[in-house]
Amino acid sequence: MPLWVDRLFLVKANSTHRIFSPAKVNLMLSVTGKRKDGFHELVSLVVPLTFGDYLTIERIENSTDRILTCSDSSVPVGEGNLVLQAAEKFLAEMGNPCGLEIHLEKHIPMEAGLGGGSSNVASTLLGLNRMFENALSHEQLASLATEIGSDCPLFLDRGPVIIRGRGERVEALVQGEAARLAGLKIALFRPNLGISTPWAYRQLAKRPELYEDAQLAEDRLNRWKFGELSLPELLFNSFEKPVFAKYLAFPALFQSIEEKLNLHCLLSGSGSCCFAMLPDSQDEDALKALVREAFGAEEGFFHTCEVLVALGEIG
Repeated sequence: MPLWVDRLFLVKANSTHRIFSPAKVNLMLSVTGKRKDGFHELVSLVVPLTFGDYLTIERIENSTDRILTCSDSSVPVGEGNLVLQAAEKFLAEMGNPCGLEIHLEKHIPMEAGLGGGSSNVASTLLGLNRMFENALSHEQLASLATEIGSDCPLFLDRGPVIIRGRGERVEALVQGEAARLAGLKIALFRPNLGISTPWAYRQLAKRPELYEDAQLAEDRLNRWKFGELSLPELLFNSFEKPVFAKYLAFPALFQSIEEKLNLHCLLSGSGSCCFAMLPDSQDEDALKALVREAFGAEEGFFHTCEVLVALGEIG
């Protein structure tokens, strides 16, 4: 499979590379139970977006330093940062201790359920692999990504994917299925708060009745793939019940949006970012006004973008 990064690089190897690192939303996220290894089993349809971060990677000769800077001062840039972890693993695999300077241009909110950290990991691996003239296979990159985070490998692919297991089993949609999502306009919005993914999973574990039957989840997904279910009918997120029970503004806002604008909303990942699918005829200003009313005029985050289906959508 051609790597997603191939057409994003317009410069020669061993120089400076700027890589797009997309956010994602989960159009369907069914958590089906807790595994013996402590992780959770899930089935999810995930789509990358034309909104995201950018990474600039420069190889520094005659040095072994790995320096990370970020446009957002609240992002830790020490050894615990996932970008640096990805770089260390890649260079160790290559047996090359060269120096790197990496700059992260951050746009994806943290603790939002948009996959920012995982996307940054995958983009770092893809960028370094291009710098080293595609020395590692897709499978090798996926193995490195999985060591850092369960959902990191999904960003190595070029578009919408289905993930299973704890997120490490990735299946790309076939062309016809992905084409049905092309041009889908998404409005992202969140309050000025983050939701910890471990917290969200703990809430599900406390209420196992909230786990969805795995076969029901697969059946719903297959019905959408075969055209028997519309996309709004597919939308589902296991985390909504525990999150909505704690943060009452979310269900109130969803109800208001659905009643006044007839738009379908969903929590992405474990939250706190939500999204609505916007038809071409829909004025986003009306949606933004409802969000501002719920979250505060000067609070939160609102951004519109599209589902990323093909490489050509990002220059």
